[in-house]
Amino acid sequence: MLRPGKKRRKGVSMLPSFYWLMVLFVPLVIGVGSGFTMDNEDRSLPERFSVEVFPAVRNQYQEQDAVVYHFDGERVSGSWQRTDFIPKPDSKGTVKWVTTTRMEGTFRGGVLQGEQQSESVYLRDPGDYGPDFPGGAVMRHFYRGEIEGRLQPDGRIKGRVTTTLTRQLGLNYGAATEGEGTRYWWAEQPLNKHIAPATLDYWVPLPSDAWFNSRYILASGAETFRLRQALERLDRYLTEAGDNLLAGRYPLAQRQSETIRAEIDNLRQYVGSGDRASRISFRGLPTDDAMIRRIRLQFMMEKWKEAYTIVNEALGQVQKELANLRGILSANVFKSIIKNYISWSGSIPTDIESGIAGYSPITSIAELPRGFLGWYEAGQKDAGILQDQFRKKRALEELEVFYEKKRHYIVDQRKEVAVLLKALDQSPLAGLDGSLHGFFSSLDWAPWLPGAQRSEAMRQLRGSQNP
Repeated sequence: MLRPGKKRRKGVSMLPSFYWLMVLFVPLVIGVGSGFTMDNEDRSLPERFSVEVFPAVRNQYQEQDAVVYHFDGERVSGSWQRTDFIPKPDSKGTVKWVTTTRMEGTFRGGVLQGEQQSESVYLRDPGDYGPDFPGGAVMRHFYRGEIEGRLQPDGRIKGRVTTTLTRQLGLNYGAATEGEGTRYWWAEQPLNKHIAPATLDYWVPLPSDAWFNSRYILASGAETFRLRQALERLDRYLTEAGDNLLAGRYPLAQRQSETIRAEIDNLRQYVGSGDRASRISFRGLPTDDAMIRRIRLQFMMEKWKEAYTIVNEALGQVQKELANLRGILSANVFKSIIKNYISWSGSIPTDIESGIAGYSPITSIAELPRGFLGWYEAGQKDAGILQDQFRKKRALEELEVFYEKKRHYIVDQRKEVAVLLKALDQSPLAGLDGSLHGFFSSLDWAPWLPGAQRSEAMRQLRGSQNP
């Protein structure tokens, strides 16, 4: 998308560290290729212009704004938002991650440098987190991305962004003062030391003579009415096939793939050499969105496996601490009981001169077993910390319940993801994807580039399998 002349837009609740992995990583800038070569010597760019680096995405799983870079002299900026929708296990609605990103940088002497800041927020419905929960954010993750890029001979900027998780906050809750309900507060969470910075290469298109630019097709050079109609028709088939594959309508998508092949074969007549020739290039496949979904499901299988290990180990530690504390606590409770009895018995008179002649006291300290005296002495010292021990015991018991529930939840989630993966693996999706990949990569008259978003999803999956 080119916009010449456009100016830059001036208690106790503990959250396990694995939660942040559920977030689909910060929406990095993903570029598209121009598909043809330009002479960069002595070329000049408009003072102000904007280019679409990645188109908007709208489906049942994700809504993302178009990623647009605004150039204003040497300054470059951009901002966009992405929302990922996650179905609840009970199939009653969804929860969502909302990620907002801002980019600022410079482009001078053919070099792009910049930084992007992102905040990803995990939102839950009222009553869907803790007692009296009003709804809203329960986790906040912050990322910093360093951007570097250089102008290439084909007229595009080849960039690289390295993104690091810099901070994460979790919403804790606990009992407030009497009559005030539950108290909520934000707490820092330790960063996962095993997660390395994510690096992504991408492309930024600059103003060119392209007159047709869609998700799948780019055309420049000579433009004719018939060619534009043919490209619009092909682009519609590609888009519809992608939608049908994502919805699981495989027979219809297979028929559309045959139509796509025929339409592309007919386009060859428009491509030639010389000033009046048209230049066409392709990028991505209509199977990309469905394959990305499968990749992300596999990614979550790996992360749920990792989460199970983390939760299981944490539960074991909690239960060990709780067993130790229960032993100490029971001893101290017994000491406090003996202390009270001894205090009472000490108030009973033991001699006639006390004024209660003939009264036989029930007991005295001297009549208690010798071992009890040891308990009593220790009980006098430990009674002051008894209340703190009760608090710690209650906190550990709540944490034990939390991890037990989370362990069952993880098992259920892995089963659900496994069912979805099995259905995809038994479908014609993989075969159709391989067939279309072979077709596009074998074109000898038009260049084709794989989809960048799918490549990034694969990098994330490989990273999760090889920490």
